Amino acid sequence: MKRVLIVGSAEQSRGGVSSVIRLMKKMPVWEKYQCYWLGTQIQRNYAWKLWYAIKGNFLALCIILRYSIVHMHTTPDKLGLIIQLPILFLAKVLRRKVVLHLHVGNQLKTKKNSLFVFCLKRADIIILLANRWKTLFCEYYPMVNTPTKVIYNACEKVEEVEFAEKENIIIMAVYFDDNKAPDILLKAWYIIKDCYPEWKVILMGNGDVEKFQRMADEMGMSDSVCFPGYLTGIEKENVWRKASIYCMCSYEEGFPMVVLEAWMYGANVVTTPVGGLPDVIEEGRNCMTYDFGDYKALADCLRILMDNPERRKEMAVYSRQFVEEHFGMVKINERFEELFDSLNIDGVMD
Repeated sequence: MKRVLIVGSAEQSRGGVSSVIRLMKKMPVWEKYQCYWLGTQIQRNYAWKLWYAIKGNFLALCIILRYSIVHMHTTPDKLGLIIQLPILFLAKVLRRKVVLHLHVGNQLKTKKNSLFVFCLKRADIIILLANRWKTLFCEYYPMVNTPTKVIYNACEKVEEVEFAEKENIIIMAVYFDDNKAPDILLKAWYIIKDCYPEWKVILMGNGDVEKFQRMADEMGMSDSVCFPGYLTGIEKENVWRKASIYCMCSYEEGFPMVVLEAWMYGANVVTTPVGGLPDVIEEGRNCMTYDFGDYKALADCLRILMDNPERRKEMAVYSRQFVEEHFGMVKINERFEELFDSLNIDGVMD
């Protein structure tokens, strides 16, 4: 019997590894392959990180004999690779099949390192988040002969959205840092805010919130821009259901799950062509795009949508249908089952 040990991060950042695993637990594949999640990293202080890493590796030593496939969610980050390296060695010594699930996109080019290449070479198969990363992977990692497979992130279905309940709200939901670039949205909003006094901007998330909140205050936008923090549960759902526009300003992503979430909630997406999104972008139908860092172009995109409520509704309806068809949990579950079924395994203890 094939059993799968899932190794990954317990970090709770929006759209991170933990979100992928949370959705995978709800798919039939989780029961079919008796999957077990083993956390190795956590977003805490260094003492917690060390304890969590030691505990995860020790537990792997105790239970790995039960599993025929080790599915490791990882990135090129050296610290994360070092933490997971003992489990990789253990899996190879015990002749387990190793799947490396890469939660990166254009970072494949910017964060290449020898330890990452070492791990890639020892996997049996590599999962990439979008088709466009296959080309980039072949270009920058010609020394790696490990086969690759594309599996998109999944999106959980939500109850039907009432488009009549949408309000004049633009949202962003991120971990606040320079890569996510909330300053681009603030600069764009500064240009157009006086023309749209009935609209407001909500920036949800944690990270360096104070930096960008201070920026908004200094620009005199505290009356139309708010920072409610990292929302969960009913509070988060209420904001998503009311939001008309979702804005993404990131420079680097793998395949941003938050865009799938926006589509599912019927929010119009305005985004940079970041990560794997160009695989699925239908300009003007499921999103509008602008170039990285171009806040004036972002302001123009926002104007077009804010001035056209019928267009917003049409795009929202199409986007929801699109995400259900291409990223629904049933479809992504099939991809995981195909992956695990394709791996030939040696005898494993029941």
